[in-house]
Amino acid sequence: MTFWRISSRCKAAAAFGCAVLLGCSDAGLYAINGRGAGGPDKADFAGRACVPLASGDAFPVRVLYLVQVGSQGVPTAAVTDALNSIVARFPLPYIKFGLGTFHMVATGYSVGPGGSPESYGLATDFATAVIRYGQATTGDGPPSMVQALKMAQAVLSGDMLTGCRGTVARTRYLVVMLVHSADTTCGNPAFLAGLDTECSLLQQAGDFLGCTKCELDKRTRELKALVETRNAGEVVVVPIYVPADPANPDGNVTAATSAIARAGGTQPMVVPEQNLTGAINALNYASLQQSMVLKRLIGFNRSTISLGGEVFVDSDGDGLSDDYERTLGTDPARMDSEPDANGVVVGDGIMDGVEIRMGMDPLAMNTITGCNRYGDIDLDRLNDCEERVLGTDSCVSDTDGDSIPDLVEVLSRTNPLDPEDLKDSDADGSSNADEVAAHTDASSDDNAFRATRAYGYEVSDSYPEDDGRPCYEFRVDNITLASTLERPNAPYPSIPAGMNDLYVYFEVGRQNQVHGAGIGSLSVTQVRFIPPSTRVPSGTIQLGRDDFVTGN
Repeated sequence: MTFWRISSRCKAAAAFGCAVLLGCSDAGLYAINGRGAGGPDKADFAGRACVPLASGDAFPVRVLYLVQVGSQGVPTAAVTDALNSIVARFPLPYIKFGLGTFHMVATGYSVGPGGSPESYGLATDFATAVIRYGQATTGDGPPSMVQALKMAQAVLSGDMLTGCRGTVARTRYLVVMLVHSADTTCGNPAFLAGLDTECSLLQQAGDFLGCTKCELDKRTRELKALVETRNAGEVVVVPIYVPADPANPDGNVTAATSAIARAGGTQPMVVPEQNLTGAINALNYASLQQSMVLKRLIGFNRSTISLGGEVFVDSDGDGLSDDYERTLGTDPARMDSEPDANGVVVGDGIMDGVEIRMGMDPLAMNTITGCNRYGDIDLDRLNDCEERVLGTDSCVSDTDGDSIPDLVEVLSRTNPLDPEDLKDSDADGSSNADEVAAHTDASSDDNAFRATRAYGYEVSDSYPEDDGRPCYEFRVDNITLASTLERPNAPYPSIPAGMNDLYVYFEVGRQNQVHGAGIGSLSVTQVRFIPPSTRVPSGTIQLGRDDFVTGN
């Protein structure tokens, strides 16, 4: 059994398993037992890894501009100049923009590539929407900021529902409202039926400004609540008041924008028309800066299986031992064994181990519609079709949020849809998650096996990056190697016999979320073992931050 020494700060969290323990970063976590004597059939890793930088495609930004139009709206030329300056500034793939207008009603612009109906688009597509906005004959009517906030909720909810769950959890949503005149919602009979009950009482009492502030506050809070209801990263609402007379701003408008800003977690802005471009550019367009810590470090040899106190060779890494594949008639050197009509092995995109697990025939072609057998959106090494069959989320490398990647759970015969950090299926005193990390069998009492073959871990705090991101020194050792078969690798040269595929996963997440959607980084190393004593590379394998590829 693996024993853990932890800091006093972390002891209270011990009951929650390793995922929580690793989240306690003041003194680190150390494995002090559970590893056998080293030897030529074992590999070791050591190195330093850091929490991924909160930028780029993994930490996207979505910006929605809502512009009041019509005779009482913000001057079109000022808005066009301001938005075009943003287009020139952010030709970046991680940030997308949306555009909507409002007066008595709110209307969204299509900002997808080529005018497709997406609500958000890259800067180049957004530029086309800005041109259409500048050329359009704008509508008119009594302005309603409430209608704009309702439309914003629909746009943000749609993006969150259709986006990858893990990515949405790291997305920063920025809503920018450009207003010019007072909100008329509480004084317009067309809107009264839709008022919140509490706000409606104020309206009936003749307190129209109180009703307006009440309604704007509630609608903005509903936007902010999407963080919880949709598990999004952050929602920020910024109102910018562009007054007709900067020396004499309308008190009703400032009161309304103050209510929005207060509920939206920002400060209201009053900006003269000539300063709008500068104000728009001064907003914070940075990615969400989450405070993340290491949740779990996992070493994994995909070329071996630990089962019932024994190690079995799995040359193709499909979760089935070579010996078992021979009894099935599948190819132990190919993870996907289906032949075509001419008997040539072509595979159906689902590895043999997944098909056996799900009760499918690994020698019959199975067609899974609507997925890409060559795609791996979350970079967890399960393709999108395999995730469809398993029921896991192809957008999140760890569907159940227990800090064990889906692929590792599938190959370790645990459940990727149910957190394993509190379960002990074989009642041997070690949680399933700990057994997966140790590369032992979570379904059998194999204490004697663990004494010599369990993977060992050492993790401690390291100096942070210059930008403040936490880093960790780590060591993973006692990784058992196997004498594997030569594997075909067309159109490239075959993979020689003895090659083992070793993975090191670095799983991070928010410290206060036990089963939240985090983000993983993966390092893949091939080590060749030829019995009795040849191992290439020899010695401890060093890994640095550049050896890890950030997934989802």
